Amino acid sequence: MKEIFKSLFFILIFGVVIAVLYFFVPSPVKNLNQRINQSDTSKSDVARLNLLKEYDDFLGRKLPEKNPALYFYWYSNQRKISDLRIKKAIEEIKKTKVNSDEIRIWSLLNMGVVIKTNGKTIAIDTANLPFSQAHSELIDMVDIFIITHMDGDHYDPTLLKKALSKNKKVIFLDGIPLLGDVGSNIAVAGGESKDVVGIKVTAYQTDHRGDGNYNEPCAWFIIEVNDFKLLHTGDGREFKNKNEQEKVYSMKDFDILLANNQLHPYNVRDLNPRVLVPIHLFKFMSGEDLYQESTIETVSGMYEKYRKDIASVGKIYYLLPGENFVYTKQ
Repeated sequence: MKEIFKSLFFILIFGVVIAVLYFFVPSPVKNLNQRINQSDTSKSDVARLNLLKEYDDFLGRKLPEKNPALYFYWYSNQRKISDLRIKKAIEEIKKTKVNSDEIRIWSLLNMGVVIKTNGKTIAIDTANLPFSQAHSELIDMVDIFIITHMDGDHYDPTLLKKALSKNKKVIFLDGIPLLGDVGSNIAVAGGESKDVVGIKVTAYQTDHRGDGNYNEPCAWFIIEVNDFKLLHTGDGREFKNKNEQEKVYSMKDFDILLANNQLHPYNVRDLNPRVLVPIHLFKFMSGEDLYQESTIETVSGMYEKYRKDIASVGKIYYLLPGENFVYTKQ
């Protein structure tokens, strides 16, 4: 009997340690999160840029060189601050009222965004981190989910299956074997437009980060809602159909471009959006090697170098996870 109690005691202690590692949020995480909450996303002054850089450095601290092992997400400060940021954003999405002439966009993790207008809410590439359920509440407040491709930092099958069980619409490029013939899946062919609950969605097939591979397709998505026109580029760079590429680049009427950090400023110039939002920033899920290409210094430095070429872009928003901005139709 004594041995049994001894074993139970050690199991209990082990469980407490595991729980503490998961739930305990150290003061540096809380303090940084609080200062981000107080920051104005519309500013690009020294204080704002220093905060972005500090967040960069914080996420890069003790980051494994390659893809982190699964247990890393259990205890890491990267997961803890990400959870705080996403949960805050979801509370705002739930409560924020948007005027008829406005659109509001929240940046989540990697290329995840939520777009909210007066009457419609759209989620693109929203994926939970391992051991996190921070995005799950989105299911009840989003009208459509859009998936650009099947990388784990863009595509979350558990989240999407729950969304489908509640009759939410999940939109993806035809040819991507997402969830099979399930519920409200809506496949959109390259160059095709579909009206889904009053939101016009057009897909254009691309490769993945310039790899020239169209067998595991990605997509750019144009979203037209409440007289706003947005383009989300996923991880795509090169179009499969060059006629479609020419068509997209000739539009030049995008209110907002949500651009992956692989998109060259010349591409931004040619798309000529009113607002540019660089996304796929702070990508710590792939380890230190790939993280460096997604830091704010790397990405903002690229756009600053070509600032004259993109002078027609009215505003660039560098958003930390959980932050948002509002755009008013001119």
